[in-house]
Amino acid sequence: PPECIGAADVTSLLFCLSAIDPAEMPTAASNVASALKPNGVLVFRDFGRYDEVQLKLGTSRGKRVKENFYQKHDGTKCFYFTTEDVRQLFVDAGFEVLELDYIRRIYVNHGTRTKRRRVWVQGRFRKLPLVTRMHEK
Repeated sequence: PPECIGAADVTSLLFCLSAIDPAEMPTAASNVASALKPNGVLVFRDFGRYDEVQLKLGTSRGKRVKENFYQKHDGTKCFYFTTEDVRQLFVDAGFEVLELDYIRRIYVNHGTRTKRRRVWVQGRFRKLPLVTRMHEK
């Protein structure tokens, strides 16, 4: 809606972007940028490449939709990012990278003695003012 354009100081994308087709991600990133005021901050976290779930989906027949984009058993889809995927996506949408890294965790179920290795990408980005973006081109 028009009232949302340039309205936010901070916004977040937490495990949202991975659910959409990679071809639509640049549009989503631009939409987030349009909602932020100049110098507004985006907080991002999503699934990282080589997460244990991705590795399991990769061995399941018919689960791969596109490169690093899979359909889960419940029908939802999930893309697994590298930090470079995320960096390029948001820089192209007019953001500056403040922080960007992988988060790796091992979760242990002591009852079943199983481990789950999880990987996420987390970052903070600042929307560049239009004047700054024009000078960079």
